[in-house]
Amino acid sequence: MASSKKPLSNKVSATSPKKTKPLSLLDVVEKSFVSLSTSHKKMKSMTVALSGGVDSVVLLHLLHQLQKRQKFTLKASHVHHGLSKNADKWVTFCEKLCRKLSIPLDLNYVKLPQKKSLGIEGEARQLRYEKLLQSQTDLVVLAHHEDDQAETFLLQLIRGAGVKGLSTMAHFDGSRRLWRPLLNTSRIDIESYAKKHKLKWIEDESNQNIDFDRNFIRSKVLPILKNRFNHIIKVISRSSSHLAEAQHLLDDLAKIDLKSFIKSINYNHKLKVKALDKLSNTRAKNALRYWLELNNQMMPSKDLLDELLRQVLTAKKDTDLKIQLSKDDEIRRYQDEIYIVSKNQQTQKNYEIIWAGESEIILPNGQKLTFKKVKGRGINLKFLRDQKLKIRNRQGGEFFKPDSKRPTKKIKQLLQESDLPPWERENLPLIFVGDDLAFVPNFGIDIKFQTKPKEVGLEVVFLQQNSFILGILTTH
Repeated sequence: MASSKKPLSNKVSATSPKKTKPLSLLDVVEKSFVSLSTSHKKMKSMTVALSGGVDSVVLLHLLHQLQKRQKFTLKASHVHHGLSKNADKWVTFCEKLCRKLSIPLDLNYVKLPQKKSLGIEGEARQLRYEKLLQSQTDLVVLAHHEDDQAETFLLQLIRGAGVKGLSTMAHFDGSRRLWRPLLNTSRIDIESYAKKHKLKWIEDESNQNIDFDRNFIRSKVLPILKNRFNHIIKVISRSSSHLAEAQHLLDDLAKIDLKSFIKSINYNHKLKVKALDKLSNTRAKNALRYWLELNNQMMPSKDLLDELLRQVLTAKKDTDLKIQLSKDDEIRRYQDEIYIVSKNQQTQKNYEIIWAGESEIILPNGQKLTFKKVKGRGINLKFLRDQKLKIRNRQGGEFFKPDSKRPTKKIKQLLQESDLPPWERENLPLIFVGDDLAFVPNFGIDIKFQTKPKEVGLEVVFLQQNSFILGILTTH
């Protein structure tokens, strides 16, 4: 009896609409731009990530032309990692190109850390994104294309990534203002455009080094797949899109599971243990992943995530639980909540800062105080006519009385009676008027310095990671 099994066809199906005249690359980018401006908000400014390679040079050329059709300001940004002996030549090339097109160029010089926990490629990419996201424009535009998407998918697959990792890149990432207008364009089409318009670009010699996983996939793996399955790039892109939809559903489920426990985005650095304890193991891990992503944490490995959940759910309330997430952050548990704690939150040297009327002050550990004049609350401004307002960390022996009906207490005693975690107690900034303690975040304003309803006061807001504590807890 003949086998009913048929051999796998060499032609992978890639569903496509009825044939019409293909859009030019410029039309593709304009269509994406108009759609983005319509669905989100009018985009008035953008920064192009310019490496000097063919992809980013073509993108810059396209956006330079698009300016003639759409109104927006355009600038470029180049990041110098110093990894190549030709890095200075790339800077010169980008400067000449931008000068020719009359496009402003931001040059960013970065140095990779000696201990590269993410690998050379990973650390370089992270530093590049950090610099790009500092741009004060509506959009940061990246030249990722269809082949990049396929390479990333295969790279993540080899690393054992889950749904999120395999869903790879999005056309528009609203949280980071990233736009990838060429994501459905092939590398061949981009190179053809560059040749047609006689553009010049630089070749990064490291692209030929197959010791790097991405380069190996690009030069060794994908050519074999393309030869066997002629639409493989588009099929991978389609699968990636399906996984992105699946990830959106998982995120929606996590939001439902955590809805009662994350009251506001401003308080997402901590999470009640019972939020996870009431869920099945699979949903608890999904919720935990979502919470970590809210706090801009890299996804832990499967083993680390399993161990993290196990320890969080089984540790006793008084256990000093510490689980390392990255070189800078760790998970800690205090009572019935878990926290993401940065190293700079846990230790700091003594400091004293004089307020000189600024609207905000960055503290030595990266936390922030903001200042605003308001009526009927805050620290009474009449006390600041002849005395300076000082900010310093707790040094011991401070006394405080925020309520006339309660006795004066030592700050140490107030903190011990509070539900603040020990590391937050140590880093709580104290606000003094002259040598007298006036305000303690989370505890209020000393009765001596409180503002009456018709008086003008100084409202102090303490921004701690993603949370905030207002200095307006006054008693009139």
